[in-house]
Amino acid sequence: MKKTLIVLTVAGLGFAAAAQAAVEAKSVATWKATAKKDTESALVVTPLDSLSFQYAEGIKGFNTVNGLFDVAIKGDASATDFTLKAKKLSGTLNHLSGGSTVDVGVLWQGAPVSTTAYTTLIDTAAGITGGNLSPLASSFKDDTQRSTAQGSFTFNIESATVNGTDAAFETLPDGLWSGEVNVEFVANWS
Repeated sequence: MKKTLIVLTVAGLGFAAAAQAAVEAKSVATWKATAKKDTESALVVTPLDSLSFQYAEGIKGFNTVNGLFDVAIKGDASATDFTLKAKKLSGTLNHLSGGSTVDVGVLWQGAPVSTTAYTTLIDTAAGITGGNLSPLASSFKDDTQRSTAQGSFTFNIESATVNGTDAAFETLPDGLWSGEVNVEFVANWS
């Protein structure tokens, strides 16, 4: 009798383990990695984090992401004014299986950063100090050391296509879109 009881217990444990393995799920996270250093250029802008968007079925859209960036400038003692402007160069992400794209929008203090005109971040002559970038507006004349400040853009998925035609987000195929968002920064000392 004792031998039979032991066999049934072991068999029961085997069924429990098999049932738990049936609901296991795995996911792989991937980070793109590079390393760069530039402490000599008159203007250096460095993204401080990457962008990752997730589709949310409840809102039939993608989440919004704050993208921090660091700005370092070399001052010019002869300057009386300073401007810092930005323009979106690109932001299309392509589906890894092909056939669909999503376009990433860029916002500065709630206003779109367009691909056709520059958005003013700092303009000392006009009294625009750039929010968190204001340390640059107050130190652009200091040529004895570099000045730095951190700002952020808001990024969102603003549109999508399937086979070249505009598409609602809920009609997009499942999967992964990949690409780059490029923003050009231009600084002027005058």
